[in-house]
Amino acid sequence: MGISKADLVDADVYDATELNTDGSVVFLTITVVSTTSGTNTVVVNLAADGEGIFYGKDHPVEVGDTAIISGTSGGLGDGTFLVASVVDDLTFTTVEPIGNSVGGSVSFKFPPGAHEIGFKPDDQNTTSNNNLQYVVTDISNATLLDDEPGSVNTTYTVTRSGSLVTQEKWVNTGNSFAIKQIDYTYVSSKVSVEVRKVFSAADGTTVIAQKTLNYSYSGSLVTGETVTRDV
Repeated sequence: MGISKADLVDADVYDATELNTDGSVVFLTITVVSTTSGTNTVVVNLAADGEGIFYGKDHPVEVGDTAIISGTSGGLGDGTFLVASVVDDLTFTTVEPIGNSVGGSVSFKFPPGAHEIGFKPDDQNTTSNNNLQYVVTDISNATLLDDEPGSVNTTYTVTRSGSLVTQEKWVNTGNSFAIKQIDYTYVSSKVSVEVRKVFSAADGTTVIAQKTLNYSYSGSLVTGETVTRDV
């Protein structure tokens, strides 16, 4: 007996759209009835085509999808949330806390396609993740700790104390968020400690990768270097 469409469950199949998306694709927008704190429950209306978010064939919502809620009463239910569970055609819960509210709308987005691809981290020194999205992030951040950010949309500044450089910083010129920073500590005019930080592109302040280098000298020559990966 062959397999028909009725035998397939959407959650069991990643289609081309889901795998190709970068996490910005909205696949469904519907109105919100209410949001409830404590249980993190969101009640919605049916879509314009009459289908719900659980049994609907054309746009079912799944665990891990992003729900962007706006226009709720007092803004108490507004925000960006991850779907924790889909209870029925009109109800889902969120991972993050949500306030009590009524009204508004919710737009659902697929997670990035790389989130759906596994990875075996054997023999890897820069990551222990087994999800491709996080593996790429770990490797990218580890590389950025040792390399300068690209020059496009990036400004570079140097802070000095006298003739000594105490800090180097790279900033995204588009949003003024910090990308990378290196702080230097000196002993007898020689760098003794170097702290390198890479910041989240989301806010420019959250440190997502950091390592510290401690140098030892014999006269003016570096004789040893101890590297610690802090983050």
